[in-house]
Amino acid sequence: MKFQDFKVLSDQEIIQIHEASINILEISGVLVYSKKALDLLNSRGAIVDYDKKLVRIPRKIVESCLKSVPKTIDLYDRNGNKYLTLGDGIPKCASGHNAIFIIDANTNERRNSTVKDVENFALISDKLADIDVVGVPVMPQDVTPKATLLYAVKALYENTTKPLFFSTESTAINASIIDMMKAIAGKNNISECPSAISQLSSTSPLLWEPGAVDALIDVATEGVPLNLLPEPMTGVSAPYTVAGLLTMHNTEVLSGVVLSQLVRSGTPVIYGSSWTTFDMKYTAAIIGSPETSMLRVAGCQMARYYNMPSHTTAPNSDSNAHDEQNSWEKTISNMCAICGGNDLIMNSGMFATGLTISLEQLVLDDEINGIIRRLHRGIQVDKNTIGVQVINSVGPKGSFLMEEHTMDFLFSGEFREVKVSNTNNYDNWLADGAPTVEKNASKIVENYLREGNSKILKGETIKKLDEIIKVFESSI
Repeated sequence: MKFQDFKVLSDQEIIQIHEASINILEISGVLVYSKKALDLLNSRGAIVDYDKKLVRIPRKIVESCLKSVPKTIDLYDRNGNKYLTLGDGIPKCASGHNAIFIIDANTNERRNSTVKDVENFALISDKLADIDVVGVPVMPQDVTPKATLLYAVKALYENTTKPLFFSTESTAINASIIDMMKAIAGKNNISECPSAISQLSSTSPLLWEPGAVDALIDVATEGVPLNLLPEPMTGVSAPYTVAGLLTMHNTEVLSGVVLSQLVRSGTPVIYGSSWTTFDMKYTAAIIGSPETSMLRVAGCQMARYYNMPSHTTAPNSDSNAHDEQNSWEKTISNMCAICGGNDLIMNSGMFATGLTISLEQLVLDDEINGIIRRLHRGIQVDKNTIGVQVINSVGPKGSFLMEEHTMDFLFSGEFREVKVSNTNNYDNWLADGAPTVEKNASKIVENYLREGNSKILKGETIKKLDEIIKVFESSI
């Protein structure tokens, strides 16, 4: 039996959240700072105050738009092959996303990130079995500041064949990355084979900035998968309650759903969530709290109610080091994310409240992903796995070591083999130099980097990506 997904909301509570969101959209509305978007909303029946840029969205529009959102989304690899499906019941894990700093393994100190760091992160992400999608890990600091995301996306495409995940609030940057997707696909209609997800965020409370909303229109027009990610904070841009935070978030997601479906009915949309609470004592946003982990489950429940694929962030930690806090916050957040049933879980390789990455952390998080995904897969119970025949064949006081049944299942994934965790007894562990999991992760990183990249992208496609960046830089 498959592991039963966690729940923190009853069916009635889900409806309460939904009804509250409908009420807010109809009564308070949302601010939309885009003439193009206001005209679209007005033409489709929303109540638009052009002077205030305020839009009130009637229930019937929200419900109509929800009906046209696809239940599943196919993503393609760099070579145009279907790679995975979001919404098929199997959680997918992603690395990234958008940090600034990296912990340098050679000095063990935090420093500004570079394009080379993105390349290494992509190379390792490509090799790890429990990383399915590669997000932009850091915004490299050694290139033109306004074009930093373009250099990062190019570095990802160059070094991994896996699907990508990016986010921006700039219409021009978003358009340039869509051009990159077209160059990779070798065609203009990328809705047929999207190799990346575009994440766009409203500004809490209840505001769509011009860059984000115009980029949303472009993404929906092109049929690129769209991850809607409001990020309200308790007591700052949302009520200081868990339910109030969820309601604010849900309301803003619904506003994005309406916009996307009015632009292009059937636009693939993901119910995104990156839960953040606000520590009033230290005036700091935190992402590793128990409340944020509960919300990872609640957000997935809301997505299921709307028949939408879901996204959340994990494994997350506010710790600034590879320490015990890092471990427990990441494990708890990721267990709630995966065992809550989310379709895409993003942030492997990150810590320090999303500001810092390390290549070692990426390997450690891959281990956490794999362990929890194995837990979520549950126990397969059938005639072959029960093994009555082999049990009777071996009989009392026998051994199963050399049985064909054992050989058949040895490499089947029935028991997940760990890569960095210690499974040695004390004496053998001591004889091996008493390695920590961080040291084991460092060895894996060293080996992967030494092996190099057999999937490096070359030729005309890279020249096209360079030209897209060049054109953008000449326009700023």
